[in-house]
Amino acid sequence: MKYISVKEASKKWGISERRVRILCSENRIDGVTKSSWAWNIPSNAPKPSDGRTIRHIKNIDLRVDTINFSTISKKKDEFNKIISSPKKYKEFFDDSVNKFLLFALCDEDFDTIDIKDVLSNKETSNLSINDKLLILNAKSIIVNFYKQTGYGPVLPYSSKANPFISEQRLNDIYQDLFRGIDDYKKSEYRVAKITNPSAYEQKEYEIDIQMETLIFQYENDWSYINSVVKASFMFAGLLRIKPFKEHSFLFASLIFAAILLEANYPLAIIPIYLIKELKADLALTLRQSNYTKLINLFLSSIENEFDSLLSL
Repeated sequence: MKYISVKEASKKWGISERRVRILCSENRIDGVTKSSWAWNIPSNAPKPSDGRTIRHIKNIDLRVDTINFSTISKKKDEFNKIISSPKKYKEFFDDSVNKFLLFALCDEDFDTIDIKDVLSNKETSNLSINDKLLILNAKSIIVNFYKQTGYGPVLPYSSKANPFISEQRLNDIYQDLFRGIDDYKKSEYRVAKITNPSAYEQKEYEIDIQMETLIFQYENDWSYINSVVKASFMFAGLLRIKPFKEHSFLFASLIFAAILLEANYPLAIIPIYLIKELKADLALTLRQSNYTKLINLFLSSIENEFDSLLSL
């Protein structure tokens, strides 16, 4: 029998090493043994799912029958047929990243002008070095999504992370936000218990259980739905759970961007004047699990991006 380490299992299953150790200690991995201080995990052991959690936390409302995806699908096909020269679209996508970040950073205590100055490499004395690094790190993360998905200015595809979205990858992305700010910072979940509004029982679950369930739904229950819907579900789910202590809206926005780009959609650019409307739609979503308005707002934004791309 061949065994792998906790670190290898973490990478294989896309969950944190801490989560793997918990699963080992709860004897929920087939054939796991412990020698001295190390866990030995059979290399062919399947990734365990949290049956207790899945029974109690049901799927969020998937009723999106009233949403029309035909227009966006048609425009996506049209663009994918004509895109050939990455250089032709580079300036457009550079501008899109900057505009998307104005939306993604809307919960940070930054002035819009200062964000624009940092993104355009202009000197501004209104922000600390750490604030500037946070903005630039967020931009680097999105640019890396372009490289990893092969979308837009970096065609053809480069090597995709597999899986592209996983619990471990989410932790890595959060940690990347702190490059140069706190290089020793660990992407640890905050210690809290929250109630899932879609739970069959009004029972509180710890953050790591909530995240495990969210990723399980992403990988399984949402696997056949439109990627704009998947991105919207993940965006709202991360804002409900708020897995980390800081930068919840920024982090959720980055993961939202990753899912769109992986599916060959452009970024959903929400203008500054529509952010209040988006937050109102988001509040309704989190309160009632009604995603219609939120998804339609994102769809409209992506359609506008496709129109601009097709006119180049």
